[in-house]
Amino acid sequence: MTNFLKTTLSVVVATSLLFSCDQFKVTQDPDGSKYQIHNEGKGKKVKMGDMITFDLVIKAPNDSTFENTYKRHQPVVLVAQKGTYKGSFENALMHLTEGDSATVFVNADSLFARVQQPLPPGVTKGSDMKFIVKIQSIQTREDFQKAQDAKKGNEAKIMDDFAKKNFPNATKTQYGMYRVVVKEGVGEVLKVGSTVKVHYTGKLMNGKEFDSSIGKEPFELTVGQGAVIPGWEQALAMMKKGEKSIFFIPSNLAYGEQGAGGIIEPFSPLIFEMEILDVK
Repeated sequence: MTNFLKTTLSVVVATSLLFSCDQFKVTQDPDGSKYQIHNEGKGKKVKMGDMITFDLVIKAPNDSTFENTYKRHQPVVLVAQKGTYKGSFENALMHLTEGDSATVFVNADSLFARVQQPLPPGVTKGSDMKFIVKIQSIQTREDFQKAQDAKKGNEAKIMDDFAKKNFPNATKTQYGMYRVVVKEGVGEVLKVGSTVKVHYTGKLMNGKEFDSSIGKEPFELTVGQGAVIPGWEQALAMMKKGEKSIFFIPSNLAYGEQGAGGIIEPFSPLIFEMEILDVK
């Protein structure tokens, strides 16, 4: 069992014990916030406008799980601000401290009415949703931006070091990407307007796979229509039919400062192995 799984199971087990024993007081504040502190942090208090980074598990009254950031390896980053209704999750966050572990109870009727959705199966009228939260950090916007800028600044070095260590024969392109040709293609390079079928695997720089067409239908697209990230368009413009290559794509040609899918963090360079199966 990996350390990650052990950590996740520990969180779930500990939370279950806390609920079953009910040994901690549930606090209710005038703003409608209702929460239960499990472990008190010793960091700073949340202030309006701060950037809060936290892990979150959302459970229905029947304990079915709606969200679990531990599973997708990506905590939530949220600006601290007043909620849009009394008893909102956002209001409760304003009462927490860096390092706190807590459960926030949010009225299901109010929550789903705000998003204009009916109560889902397992959620009864008048019940509370449980937002089990662990506050990882609280930063001013300035400090948060400095940390993001530092990560962005290290990106080129990370790519350079990775290429030197793992693919010393990699060629750096004019777009800041690295290219390793695994199998040569035939004919001319792909042209704008060509329809191609591609098998691909996408990985993070730590080797974690986040997407792949292997074992599925190949991905079909038209070159130059902007249906894929810019790094893909640049890569396809270098490839030929039958070619198999590996590309290291910097974040400015991928998902940039936003990241994607809860797995790709902001300013993350990506690795794509791509094979052109057919060209029309």
